[in-house]
Amino acid sequence: MKQYGIIIDSTVYLSQEEIKKYNIEQVSLNIIAKGETFKELEVDNDFVYGKLDNGIKLTTSQPAPGEFLDKYEEMLAKGYEKLFVICFGEKLSGTYQSAILAKSMLDNSDLVHVFNTNSAAYGLELLTLELAELIEKGKPANEIIERLDKLIHNSNLLFTLENLISLLRSGRLSKTKAAIGTVLRVKPIIRMVEGKLELVKSTRTHKKITDYVLEQMRETLDESKEIIIRVLSKNSSEHTRELLEKIKEVYPKAKITFNEYLGPLFSLHLGKKGYGVAWTNA
Repeated sequence: MKQYGIIIDSTVYLSQEEIKKYNIEQVSLNIIAKGETFKELEVDNDFVYGKLDNGIKLTTSQPAPGEFLDKYEEMLAKGYEKLFVICFGEKLSGTYQSAILAKSMLDNSDLVHVFNTNSAAYGLELLTLELAELIEKGKPANEIIERLDKLIHNSNLLFTLENLISLLRSGRLSKTKAAIGTVLRVKPIIRMVEGKLELVKSTRTHKKITDYVLEQMRETLDESKEIIIRVLSKNSSEHTRELLEKIKEVYPKAKITFNEYLGPLFSLHLGKKGYGVAWTNA
């Protein structure tokens, strides 16, 4: 069986158990405070919240191409015959371009495949776990790429937050929409649309959020095919549990995984509370 490797960026928040199980390598994005740069993999959420609570402005940046290049060369030297890279969508971060530029620096660049995911966080977790399972099953590279591209094409991602303040501050959402959501004290529903975040709906109750999520899933999923779902909860266990139970009720045969961790970079952009769902058809 050919030896294929997986590289993810630090915003793919898999558990350490999952990372070790599949021998996944990571490249870190950066968090910048007062001109000092910190690797996301070397700090935690308390670091971010502590800085923000003290009025310190934080920004983020993608890894340098050289960091991806070092990782490629290191893994190829270990005997990997093909490397698959899953990272932050190119319309939200320069991470994808760094990975692509690093690939172009290799003499044997065809040994690296960088997926253009148009996704983030738990959407990337879903893709990475599927990729790892395909490798574990011994699937050939062309079949792996074809299947992942299909999953990416069919992927959807929705989430809701306690408020829009953090997302507005980070510049990841239009100021007008974010300001309206904050003033009205409504619960925002944000969707990944063609690789960008859009405020698609605002509501006042978590039940209406659940109803909307299920409505969108019904409109986009083909129940005759395999359904894969990833659910995220960030300090919102009660509401997430209700949503998860409804999803299981409607899609009893779906492959569903769950994560309660969102790392420092996304905590900076999204705030302390929220939950969401990513789904796709195989």
